[in-house]
Amino acid sequence: MLLQKKTQKRQQIKVDPKSIPLSINLSVQVQELPIIRKIMDKNEWKKAHNFDGDILWCGPDNVQQAKQFTYDFAMVFMNLCISRIPGAKLISTKKETTSIMAKMRQYFPSIYNFYPKTYTMPEDLHEFIEDFEKKDGISYIAKPDKGTQGQGIFIVSQIEDLFNNSVKDISYIKKNYIIQEYISNPLLLDDKKFDFRLYVLITSLKPLIAYINEEGLARLCTENYQDITSNSQNFIIHPPDFQKINLGTKRTYTSAKKTLMKMGIDVPKLKLRIEQTIVRFLYGIAPFLLNSTREIYQDKWEKANCFHVIGFDILIDRDLKPWIIEINANPSLEITQVIQNSNGSKRVETSSLDAYVKTKVIEDAFIIAIKTPQEQIEQIGKGKYCNSYKMIIDGQPPIENLDLFYKLVDLYSNLCGLRYGNLNQMRFCRLANNPQLINELLIKSDYDLIYKKIQLKSLQPDLNFVGFLEAIESISEKLLKRKASNYTLQKAVTYVVNMALKAPQQNQRPQTAKR
Repeated sequence: MLLQKKTQKRQQIKVDPKSIPLSINLSVQVQELPIIRKIMDKNEWKKAHNFDGDILWCGPDNVQQAKQFTYDFAMVFMNLCISRIPGAKLISTKKETTSIMAKMRQYFPSIYNFYPKTYTMPEDLHEFIEDFEKKDGISYIAKPDKGTQGQGIFIVSQIEDLFNNSVKDISYIKKNYIIQEYISNPLLLDDKKFDFRLYVLITSLKPLIAYINEEGLARLCTENYQDITSNSQNFIIHPPDFQKINLGTKRTYTSAKKTLMKMGIDVPKLKLRIEQTIVRFLYGIAPFLLNSTREIYQDKWEKANCFHVIGFDILIDRDLKPWIIEINANPSLEITQVIQNSNGSKRVETSSLDAYVKTKVIEDAFIIAIKTPQEQIEQIGKGKYCNSYKMIIDGQPPIENLDLFYKLVDLYSNLCGLRYGNLNQMRFCRLANNPQLINELLIKSDYDLIYKKIQLKSLQPDLNFVGFLEAIESISEKLLKRKASNYTLQKAVTYVVNMALKAPQQNQRPQTAKR
């Protein structure tokens, strides 16, 4: 287990936000979010200009700007704490998340079983058709890759639902959809299907440090659960006492837990399982985020001062197993809601529930993020709270062999040499100089062939990290598959990576050139 259940009294460090004179730089923010202004006014935090300040806010309403995280951008704001991790684009779309989770499931099937089997369209069409025809009685739900708020979601009850006509040809498919196995045994809250939106804060990638907020949202369907075709536009506005048990369509995480406890659910056990699931997800995604950070910051990656708030959508089944349904690198920070008047007109007003939850999420993220990783580990510590955030990863290396992908990033870095993220053929083929990575089925010329094959498929001049991973898998299979009776991809790749990292020539990485 990645987390140990703790029975001792909750340990918490309380920090008064007003005691910290922060300045927030909004220079790359297209439009100031009301919640950011609300937090700044509440704590008398100042607005910084140009390239000054403590925190640079890259909010979700300027996602395109934030996605274009470049070396120059990073250098200009090097002295600020940036509210975005460069690699967050990897979890900005369902397609990217699905790809990484599929890879982790391939290596660690018993650990990464919390993400429903997912297919990207049209790439995985044929695989999906095969599985669909085999699994009688399993339902699937299709979601647009970049859709929001449930728009465009539909149930796949037959293969023809995926096409614009009855012809099962890839050219007629409704493109850019993610198809996911439907969880058919959901735990119900007041006889309604629900999910949790929980907020996770990452403040460092190496060492990996992460927190989960004690508060979040519970979002309920508007009608009692019947089947996957049920739908309604009804919406019950939450009451003023939203922290208490209530019947609102959207409630606080705290309120929902109280209701579940009243139903006889073991809430501490459920909370522990949710945290374990999120920890495993973070250990899986973090090496990919670290790789992207290194690509941006190059030789200065260890000085990268970034943090990120991620939204997790989690569904609980009747066995109290948490399923991560979706991850949002740009969770909504909207604190208003549309209310329909009795005469049919509509008005916009502040949602006290959203303001309460999201103020905690952002305000306390700022307070923690300005501390160095070492200060966080020493002053807060795993399992302890700083205001509303509980530290769930404290910089210690992962167990259960989950450090393999960190080692892959290190090996990729060693091979790239002067310019991270540009692995040319000559440098890749240095692996063949290691006698432990050569046998009768894998000779030096095979390394050239493996490189060229993947390079041609990617249409890139050099191997990126994903291409490099594919190349290492090819090497591992040729080197070990026919020899080892207990061959697994995880064991084979681990052997290759460990042998490559031990080689003297790989440990002598040249100094990175100044840019």
